[in-house]
Amino acid sequence: MDYPVWQLWGINGGLLVAIISVLHVFVAQFAVGGGFLLVHAATRAERAGSAEATFWVKRFTRFFLLLSMVFGGVSGVGIWVIISLISPAATSLLVHRFVYAWATEWVFFLGEIVALLVYYYGFGKMRFEDHRNVGLLYGLFAYLSLFMINGIITFMLTPGAWMQTQGFWDGFFNPTFWPSLLFRSALCAMLSGLFGLVWASLIDDERARELMTGVTRLWALVPIPFMAVGAWWYLGALPAPQLEMVLRRTADIRPFLEAFPWVLAALMVGGLAFFTRLPSGARVPVAALLLVLGLCQVGTFEWVRETGRRPWIVHGVIWSNGITPEAGAKSDLEGMLKVARWSGVKQVAEANMHEAGRELWQVQCANCHGLGAPMIDILPRIANRPLTGVEALITGQGALQGYMPPFVGTPAERRALATYLVNERDARRH
Repeated sequence: MDYPVWQLWGINGGLLVAIISVLHVFVAQFAVGGGFLLVHAATRAERAGSAEATFWVKRFTRFFLLLSMVFGGVSGVGIWVIISLISPAATSLLVHRFVYAWATEWVFFLGEIVALLVYYYGFGKMRFEDHRNVGLLYGLFAYLSLFMINGIITFMLTPGAWMQTQGFWDGFFNPTFWPSLLFRSALCAMLSGLFGLVWASLIDDERARELMTGVTRLWALVPIPFMAVGAWWYLGALPAPQLEMVLRRTADIRPFLEAFPWVLAALMVGGLAFFTRLPSGARVPVAALLLVLGLCQVGTFEWVRETGRRPWIVHGVIWSNGITPEAGAKSDLEGMLKVARWSGVKQVAEANMHEAGRELWQVQCANCHGLGAPMIDILPRIANRPLTGVEALITGQGALQGYMPPFVGTPAERRALATYLVNERDARRH
């Protein structure tokens, strides 16, 4: 409420965050597991005396460097930009509460960049043992970055004892920290194996291809049971309100929650296929399909985790529309339009009912809902409701619809929001 609202009409902010973050996590977690995979593959190639396999490792390292450092770095900045625009209050809270954690993670990230550059340009120019140690150093820095980020993002769902103590370590080592770390560690390893399988299947030399496929298929398959254990542990660690939100299976959660075990099973079956005599023409398509399934696995987990926070961005601290309970209580007394610093309308009147409702929509609703937008479109939900019915629906937020934050503001503002929604619905019918 202390920040301007970024107005989006064709798409809502939550969908933009989802697209950017899922793609970033897909690549970033490949970057974490890939460092150790590269060292493993290079060691196997060295012991086998295969120049072709060593050359493949170098080429794969180049691809790894470009994808993780360029796309991963740019999409990481993209996440900071988009969350700062969509949820500035929550972004500010995370920065201020975990400023030293962020600073530590950025030191680790700098270490990743330096180590990976040295590793790539050190092929054939360093003793094998020294080169391997640089690769291990990269893997360590990457995993420590994951360790730090994991503490912050799990805090958003399960702040735990931090709610009482406000202590850094209580927030960082929160109830879902360790199960999430196990799941993400296994996911990182699996993704590195899936990327590696695609590249290994393209090797022309049969001996080198079999050697590198043998390495990468292990990385693709072995982590899957650990992912299943991590997901089960994660659910068990959720406090009752968050667990109920996940298992409630609302319309936009249900497909992802139900898809998760099936995608995991498909990955297991596909990984096992590479332990059989697959026809040479089937290897690349199967490996590529498994990589797409890996992206689906990332997407299903991240979607369920994000929606499990409802109606909060940071559980118990900031609602999903960026309003705190304290600001909400003040708005109930004084009026949301008056309290919202950047609102262009400060008082509801008959002459400005539509404009006031539009301001309220932007401040309280647009973070999650769209008007004709592809995610959580509000129009079907009010399609057959009269003005009083829409107003009753808004009144039920936070009570009858516990997965939504309550409407905050005066009765006149509630009527203005309902009027705006009805007007927009009727205008789009003609």
